[in-house]
Amino acid sequence: MQNALDKIFYPKSIAVIGASSRAGALSYELVSNLIRYDFKGKIFPVNPKSDYVHSIKSYHSVTDIDDSVDLAVIMLPRELVLKTIDECAAKKIQSVVVITAGFKETGKEGADTEKKLVEKIKKYGMRLVGPNCMGIINTNPEVNLNCTFVKGTPINGGIGFVSQSGALGAAVLKTVQQNDIGLAQFVSIGNKADISGNVILQYWWHNDDVKVITVYLESFGNPRMFMELTREITRTKPVIVIKSARTSAGMKAASSHTGALAGSDAVVDAFLEQSGVIRVNSIDDMFDIANGFDKTNLPEGNRVGILTNAGGPAILAVDECANNNLQLPELSPSTQEKLRAIAPAEASVFNPVDILPPADSLMYAKAAKLMLADKNIDSLIVILGPPLMLDTLEIAKSICDAVKGTAKSVMVVLMSQDVVIPMLKNAAPMHPPIFRFPENAARVIGKMYSYKKWRDRPEGNYITFDSKKDTVRRVLQKYSSRPGVYLEFDDVCKVLQSYGLPIVQTAEAKDTEGIIKAASRIKYPVVIKASGKKLIHKSDLGGVEVDIHTEAELIKASERIMENLRNANASESLEKFLIQPYVAGGVETILGITHDEKAGHMIMFGLGGIFVEIFKDVNFKLVPISDEEAMRMIRSIKSYQMLTGARGNKPVNLDYVKESLLRLSQLSEEFPAFKEIDLNPFVFFDDEEKCRILDARIRIN
Repeated sequence: MQNALDKIFYPKSIAVIGASSRAGALSYELVSNLIRYDFKGKIFPVNPKSDYVHSIKSYHSVTDIDDSVDLAVIMLPRELVLKTIDECAAKKIQSVVVITAGFKETGKEGADTEKKLVEKIKKYGMRLVGPNCMGIINTNPEVNLNCTFVKGTPINGGIGFVSQSGALGAAVLKTVQQNDIGLAQFVSIGNKADISGNVILQYWWHNDDVKVITVYLESFGNPRMFMELTREITRTKPVIVIKSARTSAGMKAASSHTGALAGSDAVVDAFLEQSGVIRVNSIDDMFDIANGFDKTNLPEGNRVGILTNAGGPAILAVDECANNNLQLPELSPSTQEKLRAIAPAEASVFNPVDILPPADSLMYAKAAKLMLADKNIDSLIVILGPPLMLDTLEIAKSICDAVKGTAKSVMVVLMSQDVVIPMLKNAAPMHPPIFRFPENAARVIGKMYSYKKWRDRPEGNYITFDSKKDTVRRVLQKYSSRPGVYLEFDDVCKVLQSYGLPIVQTAEAKDTEGIIKAASRIKYPVVIKASGKKLIHKSDLGGVEVDIHTEAELIKASERIMENLRNANASESLEKFLIQPYVAGGVETILGITHDEKAGHMIMFGLGGIFVEIFKDVNFKLVPISDEEAMRMIRSIKSYQMLTGARGNKPVNLDYVKESLLRLSQLSEEFPAFKEIDLNPFVFFDDEEKCRILDARIRIN
């Protein structure tokens, strides 16, 4: 069945509307690229003022073309675009690329025009790339489509690249050509008025020409859809994303610990990691990794062999392997013996294998084959420093020929060989990925192996616990006319208890007599806390006193709290006191829920207590989470060893930590009206019965 995007990426005829006959004009260069790249279809320039463009007959209007047209590329002033869309509809053209800029990126007038453009597209049942974009590329030899205005000749490969930025796309096209990186398809989506990044991802998911998907994003139109889509795609092909705006501020008006920690970048990291997407920090990293996926096999394990003719680069590779959780195993005695037979006497035949600068093409080829045959090796990095008197291209070709057909991963490093790298495409067309530096090769193996582990790991189960939903509904009904407020503490307790989350026993009091009576019911030692809707960070204000053993200590503690609040100009926010049993020991964690306007609800887990916003040792995921995802959240924090029994302490009950995360996830999913939930500290012990939430806040939407 034909996809609606096929006529965009695989057109058999293209009308370039606004094609100029003036050399240097963008539309002139676009037609020139179609010709130079040998487009396997018909080209129809449309220009009412010229009879020919590039010696090709030009038409005064798209409706004057006698043939059918699969794709219209519009390069006209903004004020002519809407009329041209009508003409395309009259010509029964269903696919359009609008290169023209000046739409919503320029302000209200442009945004209004773009809105009308979208209305027309929907009315006519068209699909639109752009506006304000750079065009599309398909290097399939049966298509040979370079429908951009950027100079250069794309190299055929298996990488799909989608970019919101046209300027970045232009830079990428030049970079991949210089570095012998092969593209399958490229699209600049511009303002995403119709076709978004998600639409392209969906299309490439089932496109055999695209082996690995790379994406540059400035913003997410629908992050929840992106996560759900990429979670499926990454089971069959890798997705690599560079997302800009890493340093943007956190969520506005976040008053909980969880909300304050959930900066926009934490949101992005959460759903990218959750969906198996590889996030990178630079274009170089993106295409290094994509090149690895495109040109070599996934590593079956993390054991790497290194073959070199120079010690220094090998050491750099070893260090980077360690940084990426890769191992350098010892080669088998048999392999070492065979290497000694072909290498100079001074060579090192351990791992790394150093066959010294005089190594020629034959020695490299034999050594590479021997190392790949070793059962202790999953991946091989071959490093070629610049030999002084040997033909580097010949050696590189020999290496490529020697590793051809292997089921293992192979990376080739050609140091100081910028001239040789592009030449290798013709000398050895089916060569492994080539890198300029050994660290890059090691890093790529690490990323590829991490992806393989993610792809192979179980998805987990979404567990549902019994709950008292009617109780929660009654609580919410009390606040139906007060949106955006925090629940009273007794209502917080009711909500948490309804989902089996163990809030500590708590008594409330408003005066000294009530405090004393509450403590006698709770039993000493106790904790006394100031409570009020506006008292968010009580500890910072001196509003918490702990480990109180007598009535006299309790009275003095309450007086200190009131004095502290007066000094902090917060005494008017005090509504009551909370009295709770003092819980000593255990590990303080934080569990939380926060809401992102685009992504939806996220759950947080990490090291808790009063310093949570200082250490920021937390992890986020979008809800709902599976049992496997809950365990990955637990293991992901830097202080994980504190949970497993560091320095002789008993390990906490990790199964109960996981269960608590799943219960909180279920609460958030079933009652999305809760915008922020903070369970901090949630103290865990080895015994489930001892685990308690010592403080909690819930805010409704």
